[in-house]
Amino acid sequence: MNVRATEAVVAVTNDDEVNILSALLAKRQGCPRAIAIVNNETYGMLVGWLGIDAVVSPRLITVSSILQHVRRGRIRGVHSIQEGAGEIIEADALETSPLVGKPLREVDLPDGVVIGAIVRGDEVIIPRGGTTIAAGDRVILFALADAVKKVEKLFTVGLEFF
Repeated sequence: MNVRATEAVVAVTNDDEVNILSALLAKRQGCPRAIAIVNNETYGMLVGWLGIDAVVSPRLITVSSILQHVRRGRIRGVHSIQEGAGEIIEADALETSPLVGKPLREVDLPDGVVIGAIVRGDEVIIPRGGTTIAAGDRVILFALADAVKKVEKLFTVGLEFF
């Protein structure tokens, strides 16, 4: 097999060590991108240092899927990071949200929350202090664990919406 001719190798056995070694071997043989499924979180931390491009953790994917369904508000996606220390949240801004219509410098964001990007149609906006979120924008943000409930309130449908 000419691994150099492939775009990527994805190692998906039931054995973390086999997946890591397979991905490393593929990289050493010239494959431009190697991905490994790893269940053991300890291994996950080492993989970037070893040169593997990405690690997929079934446990973290499951946690993120569950969080997406239990979060309140117009939450599109949630990804838990650092064993639940924080979350990356993707949410829809509604007309009733306190985020909408004001420059970000005037919005009272909870401590531990950083807005990383705003998606408006096909445009991705890197927010600055003067950036204004519009109704219908998709907002991608990071929130520390103790700020998540406050973030949910920012994206909850208000009675005025109906």
